[in-house]
Amino acid sequence: MPRPGQLTRGRANRTVKTPGGRLVVHRQKFYSASATCGGTGVKMQLKHRAKHRLSRKASKSAKRPNRPYGGKITARAVKRGLIRQVRRESTVE
Repeated sequence: MPRPGQLTRGRANRTVKTPGGRLVVHRQKFYSASATCGGTGVKMQLKHRAKHRLSRKASKSAKRPNRPYGGKITARAVKRGLIRQVRRESTVE
C-alpha cells in the first residue's frame, strides 16, 4: 500500500452513489498484489491476511503452508521438482 502522501486525489478518492441517491467520496485502500509461485507464476492460495500483510501479530507458520518452500512455490511445483530430481538420480546410476 502506498504511503498516504502518495495517495493522490485521483487514485485514492472515489465518488460512490449511495442507495439514497447522494454522491459521497470514499477513500480507497490499495493492497499489494497476491502472491505468485516463483517457479510457475501461478497465483498462490494463501490466507487473505498473509497476502496483504495485515496481520503482523500472526506467526509466519500461520500465514504460510508448513512444508518445504511453503509460501514461495506451490505444492504442485514442489512435487514436480521432487519427481524430476528422483528421475535424474535414477538415470545416473
